[in-house]
Amino acid sequence: MAKKMKANEIINIAKKEYAFREVIVTTPDNQEFSVQIQEKLNDTKIMSLIADLVEAKEYCTKNKYKFNEVLYLYVLLIKYFTNIQFTTYKTIQKQISYNLELIECIIDLGVFEQITKYFDLDSMKKIEENLKLYANQMDIISSNSIHQMLEDEFQAKVGIENEKEF
Repeated sequence: MAKKMKANEIINIAKKEYAFREVIVTTPDNQEFSVQIQEKLNDTKIMSLIADLVEAKEYCTKNKYKFNEVLYLYVLLIKYFTNIQFTTYKTIQKQISYNLELIECIIDLGVFEQITKYFDLDSMKKIEENLKLYANQMDIISSNSIHQMLEDEFQAKVGIENEKEF
């Protein structure tokens, strides 16, 4: 017979399921660093990661800045699923620029690959699925927005022509 689920049990199960583990990464000059990583990625952090990616992309698009979605996704993987501390800046532009510079260094030093090889494959697939879902939703929203704009424009033209007939 199944036991009754309690709040503390749920929290303890989740902490165990999504626990961090220590790995050692090595730079090309043979320096070793200890990094805590979360191998199995939880859904709530994945949703936050996607929200941050969308926010950064929208900011860059609005301000006509070049934005590399793939690199920024890598930034967020490191930010959300390791204990590597990121410097925080007051402006979004400076934060994005710093984050991209940092991830390029992490990749160039070979550290990114050393970290991500420990990530659970199913968790990485969840991120991919969520990104596809987001992209599909944005396509629908964009398509509906374009359709609505065309409809509004058509209605405005019809209204003007009807006014001319009177």
